Amino acid sequence: MSNTTKTNTWKLILQLLVAALSAIATTLGVTSCMGANTLL
Repeated sequence: MSNTTKTNTWKLILQLLVAALSAIATTLGVTSCMGANTLL
């Protein structure tokens, strides 16, 4: 495997991880806000 292919693979993996983590963080943020609203 060439260096450019390895670099592109790692970039893709990092982008997928960031996208997944931000989606999870958004979901948790929305649920925590909804939970706070129901308590008030």
